[in-house]
Amino acid sequence: MEIIIYHGSNVEVYRPRILQNGFYKDFGYGFYCANFEKQAKRWAMSRKGKTVVNYYKYKPSKN
Repeated sequence: MEIIIYHGSNVEVYRPRILQNGFYKDFGYGFYCANFEKQAKRWAMSRKGKTVVNYYKYKPSKN
């Protein structure tokens, strides 16, 4: 089953990169997504500049 996830920002992110090493916080580099567009928009509005809500089609692996 394919779902849509949202990422709020001040820039368009066409293809998110998954980085394995480097800067560590609780969840690595912190590319956070939400199931709800409204939540992603709130995150985007907390940034300076324009408001951008990116969306991605996500299909969980069967593993």
